[in-house]
Amino acid sequence: MMILVASTLLLMACGGENDESEASDTESASDQNDADDSDSDIESESESDNENQEASANLPEEVIHDADADPVELEDQMGLEIGETGYVITQSENLPLAVTLNSVERTQDLGAETKDGDEFYLVGNFTLENLGDSTVEVKKPDAASGSDESVILDDELTQGDLLGVGTWYLDEQNNIDSDNPTNSISLEPGGEENHKIAISMHDGADEYIIFFGLYTSNNRDYQNKAAWTFQSDQVDEG
Repeated sequence: MMILVASTLLLMACGGENDESEASDTESASDQNDADDSDSDIESESESDNENQEASANLPEEVIHDADADPVELEDQMGLEIGETGYVITQSENLPLAVTLNSVERTQDLGAETKDGDEFYLVGNFTLENLGDSTVEVKKPDAASGSDESVILDDELTQGDLLGVGTWYLDEQNNIDSDNPTNSISLEPGGEENHKIAISMHDGADEYIIFFGLYTSNNRDYQNKAAWTFQSDQVDEG
């Protein structure tokens, strides 16, 4: 009987040690998982910070509103002149794009596409550069009267208030680009290209604004605005 009691006590002691060991192992595994999750969060934050730093490094300091935001936040750039460069962050890819408006031309004919009466096309000659690390699709700009600067800035301009809507990518002869059936432009990381973009205008003005970043019906293509203002006599006749 004494031997039986001793054996039972010994088995109970061994079982307790095993339970403590299993509990300790479980706690250690849980602690390790927590540590791994913490390391992963730190790595994600670090990668995000590095991406922001890389994006900020490609942008002029004066256009950066918040370099620590994810993605980096840029100032609205209104009142740019022909020949100057504006910077925007794309809405879908969160990537920085540099845009230079080199010249503007007015025409009623784009190959088979013809405007009549007061309608015409403003054709902007743009240099586009992808400053990000992923492919970016370039959205077309729109046009407004020079008097609409404040309503553009305050996101109060509706689609119906626009003087013109970005419509076509063109080839060098001002024809609709037959090599671009999707009528869209994508730039590889670091890619820089010149493109003509036709804006379909329903009326003229003494002063124009061509801008990226229209906000209407809770939709936008760019997170900030870049806008060029110019007089009608600065527009070449095509």
